Amino acid sequence: MKPFHTVAIPHEDIKKGALEMSVFAADLWSASRGEGPQEYSNPDVFFRKTYETDGLKELLETVQKRLEGRGGDSVLQVQTPFGGGKTHSMIALYHKAGEWNAKRVVLVGTVLDGEKTLWGEIERQLTGEIKYLTGMVSPGREALNKVLTANSPVLILMDELMEYMTKASGVKVEDTTLAEQTLAFMQELSEEASSISGVCALVTLQSSFIEQSSEAAERLLSKLKKTLGRKEKVYAPVKDSEVTKIIRKRLFSNINERAAEEIVSNLVDYFANQSILPAGIEKSDYRNRFLDSYPFTPEVIDVLYHRWGSYPEFQRTRGVLRILALVIHSMLNNSNSYISLSDFDLDNQELRQELIKFTGSEFNSVIASDITADDSGTVRTNPELGRAYQNLNIATRAAQTIFMYSFSGGREHGATLTDIKRQAAAYDNPAEVISDCLERLKNRLFYLQNTDDKYFFSNKPNLNRIIHTKMENVSSESLKELEEELLKRNISGKRFKTFIGEQSYKDIPDNYDLKLLVLESVDKQTMLEIVNSRGNSTPRVNRNTIIFLCPGEKTNLEKQMRRKLAIDAIERDDSLELGETDRKKLKEDVKRISGELDDAIHRVYREIYIPMKDGLLKTDLGVPTYGENKTLDERIFDHLKSESKLVDKLSPMVISIKYLEKNENLHTEQLWKSHLQTPGEPLLMNRGVLEEAIIEGLKNGLFGLAVETDRGFKLMYFNDRKSAQETTVPELQFSSVELLLSLAKCKELAEREPGTIYPNDSGDKKVDIAVKDTGAGTSFGTSHTTSGGTTVLPHGKGAIESLHLSFKLPKGKSSDVMRIVNYLHEKYQDIQLTISASEGSITQQEFENKIQEAFEQAGIEIND
Repeated sequence: MKPFHTVAIPHEDIKKGALEMSVFAADLWSASRGEGPQEYSNPDVFFRKTYETDGLKELLETVQKRLEGRGGDSVLQVQTPFGGGKTHSMIALYHKAGEWNAKRVVLVGTVLDGEKTLWGEIERQLTGEIKYLTGMVSPGREALNKVLTANSPVLILMDELMEYMTKASGVKVEDTTLAEQTLAFMQELSEEASSISGVCALVTLQSSFIEQSSEAAERLLSKLKKTLGRKEKVYAPVKDSEVTKIIRKRLFSNINERAAEEIVSNLVDYFANQSILPAGIEKSDYRNRFLDSYPFTPEVIDVLYHRWGSYPEFQRTRGVLRILALVIHSMLNNSNSYISLSDFDLDNQELRQELIKFTGSEFNSVIASDITADDSGTVRTNPELGRAYQNLNIATRAAQTIFMYSFSGGREHGATLTDIKRQAAAYDNPAEVISDCLERLKNRLFYLQNTDDKYFFSNKPNLNRIIHTKMENVSSESLKELEEELLKRNISGKRFKTFIGEQSYKDIPDNYDLKLLVLESVDKQTMLEIVNSRGNSTPRVNRNTIIFLCPGEKTNLEKQMRRKLAIDAIERDDSLELGETDRKKLKEDVKRISGELDDAIHRVYREIYIPMKDGLLKTDLGVPTYGENKTLDERIFDHLKSESKLVDKLSPMVISIKYLEKNENLHTEQLWKSHLQTPGEPLLMNRGVLEEAIIEGLKNGLFGLAVETDRGFKLMYFNDRKSAQETTVPELQFSSVELLLSLAKCKELAEREPGTIYPNDSGDKKVDIAVKDTGAGTSFGTSHTTSGGTTVLPHGKGAIESLHLSFKLPKGKSSDVMRIVNYLHEKYQDIQLTISASEGSITQQEFENKIQEAFEQAGIEIND
C-alpha cells in the first residue's frame, strides 16, 4: 500500500518542520494586529487550513446576520472545554467581520492592563481616542449608546475575559473594585448591544472552572455568567465527532479519498480477520471512523483528545495538533500506509518532551530504561521475536503503544492485548507475534505493569525493578562462586581430569592423564607457563596432556548470574511485601533462568587451546546445537575428535607408515611418551588407545614385537600369516627394551631364528634372592628351595627360574630399580611387586587420589 504521506499530503509547514507550539496556538490579539503565524493572521491561509464545523458555520451566520441588521443574537458566548477552539472561532469572526465591512474591537484579557477599562479600550479602538467612555466607574448606557451607534456595525470580541477580571479585582475604585465596575459595564453592554442594530458582542468563557485556581475567581466567573446570561446565547463551535476533520484540515493540504478508502478497507479487513477490532463496534462503523481520521487510526485521536486531553493543562486542539505534527514530520521518510499509536517515536526528544510535560519528568528515565536505551528491555527484545521480524521493531511498537495508552487526567488508563495488537500489528508483523512480544516485555521491563488484563507504564518499579536493584548489589565473590558451580554442573568429569578456577602450577599433576583446565579468562602467558612448568621452575614432562577451556565475552552471562543471585536474595528477604502474583513470577523466573544459565555457560565457554610446538592452537567449540544434551567436556571431546586433535581409536597403519616406514625399530615406551611429551602430537585418551592399535597391527602382520638384549633384538611376536594357527600376542610392557620392528626387519629375524615364542618348561622351582643394604653397598645371597630344604648355590651357577626379591629402597633410586624390573620383564612372564612403606604418613584422601587412582588409570590391580 502507498505511504500515507503520498495519500494525505502534509502542509508545507509540517514538511519543513515548522512545528513550534506558536504555529498551533491561536492568538486573537496577534492576529488582529497582523502579527504571528500566517495560519492565523492571514485570512486566506487561515480559512484554507480551517475546517468549518457545523457550530462555526452557525456562529458565522448568526454574527453576519446581526451585523447586517437582519436581527440575530446580540451577545454571544462561545463555550468550550479548555483548548476546545473558542479562540479559533473568534479569529474566524474577526476576519469575516472585515469582509462584512464591520468595525472590530478586540479585547484580550491576558493583554489588557488591569488599570485600563473595557469601556475606554472599546472607544479608543473605534475612534482612536477616549472622549465619552472615560473614568474608572462604568460609564452608563447613554454614553455607551452614543459611541456604539456612531460606529455600527461593530463586532466586539472579548477573549480570556476572566484573566482581565482577576486583575481588575485588585484595583480599588472608590468603595468597590474595577472588577465590580466591569460586571456593571457588562450588564450595560449586553443591554445596549441588544438595542442597537448592527452591534454584536462575543465573549469566551470556559464550560467549567478548570482554568481557575481560586475560590474568588470562581465567584467572579459565576457572577459574570449570571450577568451575561440575561441576554446571551451560548454556542459550542466544536462537536467531538468533528475533531478528526479539524485535525486533518489543519495538518494536510489534500487527501486522496479514493486511495485512503482502499488502504482503510484493506486494513479493516485485516483487523477483522485477526479478530482485533474494538469490542462492541461493527466492522462497518469502525471503517467509517477510520475513513474520517485517516491517515490516523481512530484510536490516535481518541487517546490524544480524550485521555491526554483530560489533563487540565493540556490544550486539546493545539496540543493534539502539535503532537501529531511532530509524528507526521518524523515519518516523512517512512513507508507506513497509516499512522498508529505505535508510531509515536519516544526516542524523538522533541515529541518525548511534549508528552513528558503532562506525565512528569520522571518518565524520562522510565522511557529510556524500558523503551529507547540501547540496553533497554524493549530494544533487546526486538531481535528475539524471530528472524522474519528482526527489522520491524515489534517490541518497540508495542511498548510505544502501551505508553500512549497509559495516561489520562482521569481514571482511565492502560491498553488491552487487543488494543496493542491493533496498533502495533500490520501486514508485515502479524498480530499473533504481539502476544509473544508482550510476554517477553512483561518479564523484562522495569516499569511495565499488567493488571486487570491491561498493560500500562507507571513511575513505580515493578518486581523487575526490585530484581534490578538486587542485581546491582551482587558481589564479585558470589558471581565467581556461582560461575564455578555452573561449570561443575556442566562438566561431567568422565572424559578428562578437570581443574576449574585458578590452580597453582604444582597442583596440576604431571601425569599421563588428559587434563581439562578451565580458566577464568584467556591468558596465553599463564597457559604456556602451565604447559612448560610445574611451578618452582620444575619443567613439565608430559606437556601434551593439557587442554585449556576459556570463556569468550562474559557480559550477558554475568547479567544472568546477577539476576539468578538477585532472585535468590529476594526469596530470602522477608522484609519485601510481595503479592502472590509476584511470588509466583519469582518461582517461574528461578526455573527459567536456571536453564538459561546452563545454556549461557555453553555459549560463553567455547574457546579451546591445546599446546603446539610453537605455542597454542585455538579452536572454537561453537554454540550447542538446539536440543543437544551434552556436558561441556563431552562437547569438547567430540569437537577435538572431529578435528583430529584428539584420538580415542588409532589405526595401526598410522604407526606403520608414520614411524616404521623409514625406521626398522621403535621403542614402545618412546612411542607412548612421544604422545605425552610432544605438543602437537594427537592427544590420546589413554595408553589403551595406543595398546589396541599396536595389538591390532601385530595381529595383522603390519609390524612385529621384539625385546632388546645384549646380543641384539629378540623377536617376541610376528604374524607372518604363513601358519593357520594364530598365537597369543604377549602383554605389552611399554618398557625401554620393548620394540616394534618394521615388517622387513621382522622377516629378516624370522628367517634367521625360526620360532618366536619360547614355552616355559622349568617346572615348579623357586629361587629366593635376599637383598640387604649393608651401608657400604648391596649384597646378594641366593638360595635354591625344594620341598626338602634349602641349598646355597654359588653366584652365576644354575638356572634361576623363580625370584623373590625383598629390599629397602633408598631415596633417589626408584629409576634404577625400574630398569631392573624392566629387565626382569624380558625374562619372566609374571612379576609380582610388594610395596611396604613406613616412617611417615599420608591421608586416606591422598592414598585414593594419588596412589589408588594412578594404579586404576594404569590398569594395574592391587591385591588385597
